[in-house]
Amino acid sequence: MNIAILIRTLEAGGAERAASSLANAFASAGHAVTILCLTGSGSFYPISSDVTVRYLNEDSAGGGKRAAFSALRKRFCALRRFVRTQKPDVLVCMSWSTTLYGIACTAGVSTLCVGTERANPYVLDASAATTFLRRVSAVLCGGFVCQTERARTFYPRAARAKIAVIPNAIFNPLVYDISVPNERTKIVAACGRLDRNKGFDVLLDAFAAVHRAYPAYRLCIFGEGACRGELSAQAQKLGIADAVDLPGADPQAIRTIAQSAVFVLSSRSEGMPNALIEAMAVGVPCVSTRCDMGPEELIDDGVNGLLVPVDDAEAMAQAVMRVLSCAELADTLGKNALQVRRTHALPAVAAQWTRYFSDRLGRDLQAKS
Repeated sequence: MNIAILIRTLEAGGAERAASSLANAFASAGHAVTILCLTGSGSFYPISSDVTVRYLNEDSAGGGKRAAFSALRKRFCALRRFVRTQKPDVLVCMSWSTTLYGIACTAGVSTLCVGTERANPYVLDASAATTFLRRVSAVLCGGFVCQTERARTFYPRAARAKIAVIPNAIFNPLVYDISVPNERTKIVAACGRLDRNKGFDVLLDAFAAVHRAYPAYRLCIFGEGACRGELSAQAQKLGIADAVDLPGADPQAIRTIAQSAVFVLSSRSEGMPNALIEAMAVGVPCVSTRCDMGPEELIDDGVNGLLVPVDDAEAMAQAVMRVLSCAELADTLGKNALQVRRTHALPAVAAQWTRYFSDRLGRDLQAKS
């Protein structure tokens, strides 16, 4: 099968992790794979030498409506030219905006355009215009993939018959090189883009309470983003700056997370959180908000993790301290969390994608040797 994946960039992020990992898995299974990036010049995540990466880099340099329209037209022409010359069987679009590109560029050709929903469409970029475009794109494209059943309900009934629900996989190969430690470090770990949606402000408030009870512990938040300055200032104001680390985005972050005492997902909303899946896959006891969407499809509260309400710093602090104060609970949660290695293995999830492609195309497309 000839598979193309369209994404805005290959910088650090959940969709970028998914795109690079799925591309590698498709190529490993023998398919021809190309990643098409609207911007950028490199990948934060490893890309197999069997995967072709093309960077279009048609930005609206100089600003203004004319420059933006010119960039839009050039992107469309470049993508349309790729589809016509390379004739991919499938074009997978990794966001609602790239799905619109895909629909336009595959019009009148045999390439199957598969749109995706990588976030919570009820919350993220949920303006009236974006909501309309999201729903229209799902109706117009040839196939559509959501990560959760809840996300699927957002889309019109006219589109639901074509929508497949395929969860995120364990996209980080480092997970399988890591063993559960005999003794954990005194670190409370978190990971994600430093923006408001990830709820790190709530995590800092929660950690302030944890730190008072357990002063030997540190909070380490991996990631980069616009809220770095605000979070640093908040830690200073709470008097915990000396116990909080913001090391930035790190491809090796899972090695530190795997050794930590507890992993916390503090998000206000999610699609299907890669960071939580990876933390569970290395056996770390996890505390997560009960946010829409994703965590409740991963965590059975009290069995393989703990769930707390969104924006509730006190409940989050109490859950973290439950883990820190009870070695038996921490051990049970961590051991049960390891089951995601079986349920979310990358080869199995990638196979769900290719079966879906074949089903939508109406024919059995064998991998190219």
